Amino acid sequence: GAAAARGTRALWFRYDLRLDDNPALLAAADGAAALLPVYVFDLNLFNRPTLAGARKSSARRARFLIESVANLRKQLEAKGSGLAVALGRPEDALPGLCSGFETMCVQQGVCSEEQMQEVKVAKHLRGCQLKRVWGGTLYMPDECGCPPDNTPLLFTSFKNKAEGRGRIRNPSDAPKKLPPLPEMEAPDAMTFMPTLQELGYPQDEAEAALEDDPRGVMKFEGGEVAALQRLQKWMFEDDKLKDYFEIRNGMLGDGYSSKLSPWLALGCISPRRIWKEAQRYEQERRIKNKSTYWLIFELTWRDFFVYMGRSQGDKIFVPGGVVGDKTPWRKAPDALAKWKDGRTNDPLVDANMRELKATGFMSNRGRQNVASYLIFDLGVDWRYGAAHFEEHLLDYDPCSNWGNWVAAAGLTGQRINKFNTRKQLSDYDPKRDYVRHWLDGPGAGASPTHAAGARAQAVDADEEAKRRARAERFGTGKGQGRGGEGLGKGGGKGGGYPSGKGGRGKGGHDAVGAEGADRKKGRWRKMEEPAWQAQGA
Repeated sequence: GAAAARGTRALWFRYDLRLDDNPALLAAADGAAALLPVYVFDLNLFNRPTLAGARKSSARRARFLIESVANLRKQLEAKGSGLAVALGRPEDALPGLCSGFETMCVQQGVCSEEQMQEVKVAKHLRGCQLKRVWGGTLYMPDECGCPPDNTPLLFTSFKNKAEGRGRIRNPSDAPKKLPPLPEMEAPDAMTFMPTLQELGYPQDEAEAALEDDPRGVMKFEGGEVAALQRLQKWMFEDDKLKDYFEIRNGMLGDGYSSKLSPWLALGCISPRRIWKEAQRYEQERRIKNKSTYWLIFELTWRDFFVYMGRSQGDKIFVPGGVVGDKTPWRKAPDALAKWKDGRTNDPLVDANMRELKATGFMSNRGRQNVASYLIFDLGVDWRYGAAHFEEHLLDYDPCSNWGNWVAAAGLTGQRINKFNTRKQLSDYDPKRDYVRHWLDGPGAGASPTHAAGARAQAVDADEEAKRRARAERFGTGKGQGRGGEGLGKGGGKGGGYPSGKGGRGKGGHDAVGAEGADRKKGRWRKMEEPAWQAQGA
């Protein structure tokens, strides 16, 4: 009963799958007589339809999550604890596991879907209080330099306030020992781990998701141990941080960026730990330059989108975005399908889209270009692109993903950036190594258009159709959707997804300007710094 469980607490893990620098874990463990860590796999978050043929999650992203949860269990067991795992809706599974407990701690959700989950669980917990704890950002809400529920829509403004008035707390080490586990009525939960099939994926997709495409930038293995290993390898062993600013626009290989975004999205690593290790790198290597700063700049981008989601709510998921633009978007199912499958006949777009589908990853440079192409060349509803990214990206998180997309669509009240994908190809893949890597050779499924070395100068057969699409979507010049500081860089606050789902974005990089921007009616203008901040970084 309740008396026997006095001092017994639960810790509900969601997007904080680590022991290091985990505020919810520290709050739950402090003074607890017993502690039950729990993770619930909610079937509604996997093989379920969302928008325009997309699903909540591909099997490949689900695999990365299962690996991360399995590693978390191993880490907890090494500290004298363990992890109960359940399959079902959290509001159904958690009350039974935590009956009579005093408190349940959870990292506070930012977007409406996660917050609704908390409300439902709190209602079903009998006599157990749900305690929400903020975590997962570089800057805490009261230390980000501006009101956390009304942060600026311009990234530069947010960054300047955070760097000028805010502060970053030192990360907290993982507890050396954890409180004992309470007696369990359902001990099987301490060993259960679902398969991809149990999450609702068909056998063939589940088997394919367990294979890694050899063309991918690297093998991503879920979990805190792999995250910390990647940080040490990229920053210290391979000594890449000192050159990050110069190499960050790459698209081939594992070295051009930290590739920490998939682990950041699930909370397998803390952004404050990355910040602290970057400081250690500067001290030990005696190097402090624009590159060592730029990794933290990218993490600040990530915070920008988290606080945008917190400030703007569901506006980051609705067609008109933050500004409430009423201009209708095209459905264009054929154009969308070709974009998703990498069959647009634009080599840079197609190579990136094929990489995404095959591996669950895409570079920051690629994300900026494929988003611009879908929105401005094809005129397709930006939310359809965001939903496709949500399904496939290993580093999907609601704020970064949807924040970057709503900003890319020019719906945050900032300037927009339209990319000339042919010029981008010449600038960032001058020898066509990247497009050949994905469009030629075994397994590429190359179309005749691409097979001859992905000729970038080929005239697009769809040019006239795309011109009409642009005119249909943007030719009225009513100018309601104003732009964003870049593809994810500057603007982005909220938006509403029909299902209430949110998205976190990633990425963000330096100033490249919008080549070939159409200045008609002042709708597209040059930008300072396009970015898929936090994603692909």
